[in-house]
Amino acid sequence: MEQVIFLSQRQNEAYPSLVRDAISLIEANYAFLYGIDELADQLEVTKPHLIRLFTAGTGISPGQYLIHIRMYHARSMLLSGLDTPLEIIAGACGYSNANYFCKAFKKETGMPPSEYRKVFGSASKSVHPDPIIQKLYL
Repeated sequence: MEQVIFLSQRQNEAYPSLVRDAISLIEANYAFLYGIDELADQLEVTKPHLIRLFTAGTGISPGQYLIHIRMYHARSMLLSGLDTPLEIIAGACGYSNANYFCKAFKKETGMPPSEYRKVFGSASKSVHPDPIIQKLYL
C-alpha cells in the first residue's frame, strides 16, 4: 500500500507561492475540485502554466497529486467506516459516482475498494475511526 506524503508537510521544500497555493487548495478542497482546469481558474493562471510550475517544483503533476490525496482519504474512509456505502465514500472523495470511483481506486491501488476493505479492514478494527470523518461523512 502506497503512503501519501502531503506536500504541505515537507519540511525542507521551498515551493513557489503558486505551487504552495495549489497544494493548499488541493489538500483542502479535494472533494470539491472537478479537476485541474478548475484549480487553474481558482488560482487565476493557465492550466499549462500551473502544470509546468507544479511539476517542476514537486516532481508530480497537480492532477496526480489530486488523485493521491483523494485515494488517501478514500482508503481512510474505507477502513474507518466498514459499513459506509461506496456511493458515500465516492462523493466525499470527489468522484461523481461509485462506478468511476471503483475504477479509479483499482487503477491506483491494484484492487477494488471492496477487496481493500476486506484485506485491510480487519487489521484496522482495533484502530479508532477518525472522528472528523465520522462526523462529516457518516
